[in-house]
Amino acid sequence: MRKELVGPIHKEEVLSIPPIQKYLAGILWPMKSELAMTEDEQDNQQDNDSKRENIESVAPLANAMNPSAIGMSFLVDKENPKIKVDVSLGLYENIDNDKTWRRIPHSLSKEINLEERAGEKQSYHINNESANNKSNQNLCLEWIVRNYHNCFAVSLFLVNRYVQDVDERQVDHKTVFQPKITVTTQGNRSFMVRSAFSKSNEQAPTFETKDMKSNELLYRNEDVFGVGHNIAVYWDEIESNRKAGKLETEIIPAHEVPMVIPPDWGGKGRLGMYELANMSTAQQVEDTLSPLLNEYKQWIKDRKEEIPSLEERHDTAKEHMANCEKSLQRMWGGLECLKEDKEAFKSFQFANLVMAKQRAHSIAAEKNTTPDYDEPKWRPFQIAYVLQNIKGVVHPDSEDRKIADLLFFPTGGGKTEAYLGIAAFTLGLRRRRSVEGYRTDVGVSVIMRYTLRLLTIQQFQRATAMICACEEIRKANPEIWGGNRFRIGLWVGDSSVPNKYHDAEDVISSKKNAILSGNSSESNKSGTPVQLVSCPWCGSKLVDDKKPKVFLSTYRFSTKQRRIYVSCSNKECSFHKKNSVNQEGIPVVVTDEEIYRLLPDIMIGTVDKFARMPWQPEIQNMFGKVKGEVEHWGFISNGENQNEISNAKNVGGSTNIINDTPIHPPNLIIQDELHLISGPLGTMVGLYETAIDYLSTIEYNGEQVGPKVVASTATIKNADQQIEGLYTKEASVFPSPGISHEDSFFAQQQPLDETPGRIYVGLFSPGRSMKTALLRTYSNLLSSVTAMEEAYDADTLDPYHTLVGYFNSLRELGGAVRLIEDDVPARMNTLENQNDESQQYHFKKRELDREVPELTSRIDSGKIPSLLSRLETKYYQTGDIVPVDVLLASNMISVGVDVSRLGLMVVNGQPKTTAEYIQSTSRVGRKHPGLIITTYNWARPRDISHYEEFYAYHSALYRYVEPISVTPFASRARDRGLAGVMVSMLRLGHNDLTSNSSANEVEKITDYSKKIVEFFIKRAKEMNLPVQEIEDHANSLMDEWNGAAQQSRLNYSSSNQKNTSNLLYPLGGKPKGTFKTPNSMRDVEQTARIYIGRD
Repeated sequence: MRKELVGPIHKEEVLSIPPIQKYLAGILWPMKSELAMTEDEQDNQQDNDSKRENIESVAPLANAMNPSAIGMSFLVDKENPKIKVDVSLGLYENIDNDKTWRRIPHSLSKEINLEERAGEKQSYHINNESANNKSNQNLCLEWIVRNYHNCFAVSLFLVNRYVQDVDERQVDHKTVFQPKITVTTQGNRSFMVRSAFSKSNEQAPTFETKDMKSNELLYRNEDVFGVGHNIAVYWDEIESNRKAGKLETEIIPAHEVPMVIPPDWGGKGRLGMYELANMSTAQQVEDTLSPLLNEYKQWIKDRKEEIPSLEERHDTAKEHMANCEKSLQRMWGGLECLKEDKEAFKSFQFANLVMAKQRAHSIAAEKNTTPDYDEPKWRPFQIAYVLQNIKGVVHPDSEDRKIADLLFFPTGGGKTEAYLGIAAFTLGLRRRRSVEGYRTDVGVSVIMRYTLRLLTIQQFQRATAMICACEEIRKANPEIWGGNRFRIGLWVGDSSVPNKYHDAEDVISSKKNAILSGNSSESNKSGTPVQLVSCPWCGSKLVDDKKPKVFLSTYRFSTKQRRIYVSCSNKECSFHKKNSVNQEGIPVVVTDEEIYRLLPDIMIGTVDKFARMPWQPEIQNMFGKVKGEVEHWGFISNGENQNEISNAKNVGGSTNIINDTPIHPPNLIIQDELHLISGPLGTMVGLYETAIDYLSTIEYNGEQVGPKVVASTATIKNADQQIEGLYTKEASVFPSPGISHEDSFFAQQQPLDETPGRIYVGLFSPGRSMKTALLRTYSNLLSSVTAMEEAYDADTLDPYHTLVGYFNSLRELGGAVRLIEDDVPARMNTLENQNDESQQYHFKKRELDREVPELTSRIDSGKIPSLLSRLETKYYQTGDIVPVDVLLASNMISVGVDVSRLGLMVVNGQPKTTAEYIQSTSRVGRKHPGLIITTYNWARPRDISHYEEFYAYHSALYRYVEPISVTPFASRARDRGLAGVMVSMLRLGHNDLTSNSSANEVEKITDYSKKIVEFFIKRAKEMNLPVQEIEDHANSLMDEWNGAAQQSRLNYSSSNQKNTSNLLYPLGGKPKGTFKTPNSMRDVEQTARIYIGRD
């Protein structure tokens, strides 16, 4: 990239085209060189999708000038004030009537004494060593030195002072290419860290949050010695006394970020899942796992002994170690639970066997081999996290239940398996332990919530393998784990999956008819129940584009039973219809109607779906508040309507209730990707969490207890405040940080010479359009990997054959499609024709797939599983699935996409947040070394800043993650959502208020409505919020509801009844009701037009 985009290929090269056409970056234009309008990026064309986007503004380009200077600023210790500056650059002269251009190298080496003329601007002209050392008055080194208490602050610039004449069009001969500045210290290394500036001036101490103090400790050794101006700056020759000896500019900077991964366990004891499952006593488990805990104890002891040697932040380091010790004590507490509680130990065995089976079958399905149950092993952090949470799951009234445990671990480290282990333990314990007054043999036990449908669907596929393992074990031992099947449900919007049975039946029927008629490409723009494309147990295809008739037997529906069935196509598989209970096949439930009546043990859904609580009374079933169980049908709600009664009677033969015992509410709530629950979405989620908490709470041993809450993320800041705002719980981050970001015992930074990391590259090309930068970058990368095929084997090159293009807006992404279809192939052809003999690898064009797939909000949900399968396909594989050459993606890819083969990404402009940058770029380089190129938009000041501080930023990425804010009880949030939350709590919590027509009965349950208000008051007190304001708001809503009930017959929402009013109407819709209520957490008000008139 540097040779082709910056140059030179040779020191005194001769070009056949003007250098401005040849090179893209590292150009200093002559003074008064105006931006070419063809390069202006501020086009106003937007498609319908982009109009709704919050697109970051760019600087106005009218009268903008191309840059003529680069520079750097740095601090120098006064004890060694002499520096040496070396400058190199290239000018090109025309030698054949604009047809040939020859490079003329220029250089300068100058020593500067910073004590001389401090405070004055100084300059020095660069000599042309290739022209008999004649002075060149137009190329200048300029600097200014400012004198401070213990250091000199230096700003140093290389300036092109050639001037473009008014009518002059071609300025190649006046333009500087490949500029480079290198600054070294004379004698001892004396470049000082940037933080020394504030210390030298004795500034008043600034306020620091807990996270800021923590990051200052963890990243104390990631020093910054300089900042660039229109260029990146790199430092080297660093001593232990935090002094550097060399600074140099870099046009295309590159920094390799080491991998932080869970180390393999090499100590005593064993972490095999199957081995732990087969241990006969809890003491054996403790003997096996205690070496891990003891080694963690020793690690804590060693870190505590290092604290006195730290220069500062002793209190923060001690706090970190105290948190580590608290975490360790909770792990020991988990082992004690297993020894004291037989059911807990039995459930621990169950969880290990489940995880061993699901992991073994997942690996076997991927590799097409026989499952090896002895192979799966816990990573140390995974089993430690499970142990830490055991007590909180086993004892609802324990202090651990009041803690929300946040698993904070880099992407690709195995977070999903860790919380699935806790989920498996919870499922087993619920089946084994009875609770007075509740059924625990049925019902939703675990709720797993996500924010994006892509993430939800992919995690559904992974969790289904676990539930298959649960069912396999239950089927073999029904006397131990119960007679009811373990099931998993997918609870998402109907744009992803049809919510009603008949709609799902229509989709399957339509697809089957299309296959039988020879039109296998039949697709549905709406949601589809076809969310599994391969069997999670054996890997056999459930949907096969090359063999479409496979679908005829894998996806079935029964109009009589009102069920959608998914079965494996492999007759030997446990989940082929003939081998499963009642021929159900894979234990999945995909429509809302089936979820409410069958109550799957694990329910996976989006947070948005919970906005439906005030609208749909059947949702109360998921919290165990059922009217009862009807034989052959399932559960019916207290808000049953005539359709539900009729369907139950048709399926079951009657609506006689065979068991009306309440069902225990969910035991465990898992919130993945917690960092996405922020801003307006997080605020609404936090508000609705009040209703979820209330509906999940029961009395246990005289205390009100809710479900255990665990969460996970790879990027977060201010976790304490966020978790308090969402769940009113104390946050516990695991693994607790140590005294360095490189080592938390459970996660360790790997040496680059042992484990390659991700290489981040920056491309900044001021004066050129982003489309030009993308074209040159894409073409370079795509034709380079083809050129290397003779030097490297196919598996080595495979990760780089699929290029992932990441975009911050759909508008920018839309422009890239035509670029790839037309311009990139033409550019690759040009590169191949321009190959130079000195190049190590010659560019070689490649044929690209004419279809450019995208992973954005615009993609049909039904196409996501097949696209993920294509991404998993290696470029050299021949078969049914066509591999992907280029994938265009929005932030939809930034979470949940776990495709281990991807290794190459181009990011178009710095993403809006560091968290998004980390998450998106972590989609590549999971299994193989990753390469990420960020093309910075020079019209955006934020992008320029990130480029100028490229090395400082990338050496401590997690340090710059932005804090998260949620304000669920802010006045505007209450205006928008409090009514919906109150209706949810009243309607789903009280049986007399559940049916649509019972909205009129609110006056009869005054005591219960007061209880709801008291719950709000309690929550407000726990969050230190204005109690009286919230109490008044809640009471005023109740008064409105009562007033509406007195005026007319009141339904919750529209019905066929005449002379009735509605309590609820959709937020943003016409105000035909009392309370405006969102249908989604992301619903927004209608836009309001503002007219400005003159007096």
